[in-house]
Amino acid sequence: MRSKPYPDAVVVGSHLEAAVFAFGRLLILRRRPAIFLLGFIYTGRKSKLLEKLRRAYFRWLFSIIEGVICHSLLEITRYEKLFGAVQGKFIYVPYGLHIHGYEKFAVDQLALTNNQPYTFSAGRSGRDYKTLFKVFNESKRNLHVICDSEAALSECEATDNITVLRNCYDACYVNELKNALIVVVPLSVDDISAGQMVLLQAMAYSKPLIVTRTSTIEEYLEDGVNAILVPPGDAVALDRAIESIYLNPSLAENLAKSAFDTYQRKHSMKVFVNSIVTEVEARLPLLTD
Repeated sequence: MRSKPYPDAVVVGSHLEAAVFAFGRLLILRRRPAIFLLGFIYTGRKSKLLEKLRRAYFRWLFSIIEGVICHSLLEITRYEKLFGAVQGKFIYVPYGLHIHGYEKFAVDQLALTNNQPYTFSAGRSGRDYKTLFKVFNESKRNLHVICDSEAALSECEATDNITVLRNCYDACYVNELKNALIVVVPLSVDDISAGQMVLLQAMAYSKPLIVTRTSTIEEYLEDGVNAILVPPGDAVALDRAIESIYLNPSLAENLAKSAFDTYQRKHSMKVFVNSIVTEVEARLPLLTD
């Protein structure tokens, strides 16, 4: 049996790729492989003119492709209001991530006998490092932060117990994460997806997680089950959550095990790809009717 010369659907990772595929489909292929944009996140601009132009561009793009895959139900609701003419094209698929060798990772991450146990945090988009630094400046516990954005750290003052790594990628990043006692993801935004990559990495490596409670985070984590969720900007609650993990190894162990199980069941690359394929295939018959 001969295979089809063109796919029934393509899934692309950027809006520019989506536009190129759409033009290619129109001018060259003259067929209709359905086009789906994966992982769309929209952030507004301060300039009214620029914001108006960007909205018009995305409204046009979404009108000529078949679907936009988002990683938050909140974002779908928001985008359907923002781009009203293209309702029905936004698709929710929980974010997934490939983490090489996570199944073989074995370390006593709860061993508080380590001479210098530290809490780990990373990322630059939508982070509330100001609150995080405030907590660790006062507690004097060790904190390692990986962030290469000056803007994200602009309001932060670090004492000697806080280590900021600005050029730490690949193996350096993974080693910092693997050796951490706790992973904290402090967030300052509530209307877009943020922090998902770091929290999934922490879950795969069986780390006790503390994350700012936001609408998008609540779709991934359950307070007291696979993470401790704290209110936005609440330094007291964050300090108490960290203290509870230091003082209660059984709590830390339960959180870590549940986080690992959640990653395997819902967010591994295999699950992620299968979810995308399922959602895309479910829409193909509707597109050919």
